[in-house]
Amino acid sequence: MSLNRKILFLKTQILETEKLLNLVGNHPIMSKNLNEKLEDLKIQINSIPAEYIEPKLEMLFSGNAVKGSLGIKSKFVSETIKSLQELIKTQTELVRFGIERKNGSVKSKGNSELYLTALPTGSFGFELKQIDNNDLFDGNDVAQAIQQIMHLIEATSRSDEMFEDAIENAPKKNLSNLKKFLKTISDENSILKMESGSFSIEIPEKDIVQAYERVDKTFNEENELFVSGILKGFLLESGRFEITTLEGRIISGIINHEITQEQLIDYTKEFFNKECRIHLITNKITFKTGKEKINYELSGIDKIDII
Repeated sequence: MSLNRKILFLKTQILETEKLLNLVGNHPIMSKNLNEKLEDLKIQINSIPAEYIEPKLEMLFSGNAVKGSLGIKSKFVSETIKSLQELIKTQTELVRFGIERKNGSVKSKGNSELYLTALPTGSFGFELKQIDNNDLFDGNDVAQAIQQIMHLIEATSRSDEMFEDAIENAPKKNLSNLKKFLKTISDENSILKMESGSFSIEIPEKDIVQAYERVDKTFNEENELFVSGILKGFLLESGRFEITTLEGRIISGIINHEITQEQLIDYTKEFFNKECRIHLITNKITFKTGKEKINYELSGIDKIDII
């Protein structure tokens, strides 16, 4: 049972117990037992944190993808799990960015693999969970990534503006996987319910269709760019950089995860507040609305060639 379902179950039990108490009045035995039960239920629900994350995700679907509460198409499950696993895997790497950078690591070695652990009914769906992990911090990273992906999916279904804001700082690989995920659900005329920890979302069929159309009409264009400018600094916690071009334009963005903490320290010693040649990857996103955004990724810094 998911945490949200447990909370709803306990709330229902509390309401039913309170109704029974009103019916039995001051009955010496029944009122005593019901009061004890009510107290126990309140202790249980009060022990649940207001905000709770866990490396587990429960999903429910409808429409052509399922047969009531009897079953769900295997191809639908396969396609949604594949794109969703990639979304969470990529997002988990981003969550680990700051930690890995501070430790000087090149890439995250943590586990973000999820397992199919249940087929919940109510409509019909599946549960994904991280089960082969003994590292508390590793599980917490995956749990955070799951909720961030849920927020991304919800924002995509709400409005053009919310989608544009949400996707701006998302890893570029997530745009194509988000498109595949939403297309699979949209093609089957399904709703989408997602629950993880204390967070849950429910997106109706028409909003799923609109969400897919937003992503489908969004395009990426990636290019290399070499800039002569001045290094202004790095933010290790968020994995970001800032430079100023020789014309005075400020450019900021993310640091490529291949660049280690030691390299960033060397860059700071050699190039901080000095002219240098900066290698950037530009990612231009063109949205359905016609609005454009350009994100920058730092790939390296060199001395300016002197002719």
